[in-house]
Amino acid sequence: MEWLRRLFRRRASREELLREGLALAMDWGDDWLSPINTRLHERHRYLGADELAIINDECQAAMRWGHEIMHDQLRDGARSVDAEGFAHLIHERHPWVDEETMARLLKQSIYYAAKTGGYERDARASG
Repeated sequence: MEWLRRLFRRRASREELLREGLALAMDWGDDWLSPINTRLHERHRYLGADELAIINDECQAAMRWGHEIMHDQLRDGARSVDAEGFAHLIHERHPWVDEETMARLLKQSIYYAAKTGGYERDARASG
């Protein structure tokens, strides 16, 4: 009966696919910063290679943009995180990011920016 359920499964909207794709793009471990095409295709077999590539590119861009925003905030000496400003900048380019995914992207961007920013400061101090 699984084949019958799959036959009548609703096709996800573009926004749903992008949010799911961004969540996959933010996965830690072996999949960190890896393309999401294969993992997303396992969940949505109806997606073709071109669609998967487009979704992957947009999700990776959203994740990188979040990391850049936070890195800039820390580099510019922010004493606290501007979550509203972060969300505003993300939504300017990626309006499909929902609150749940935004919160996860913010946390990951803080971690990533602090970690990479620390390495840059260490290299300048020792150089």
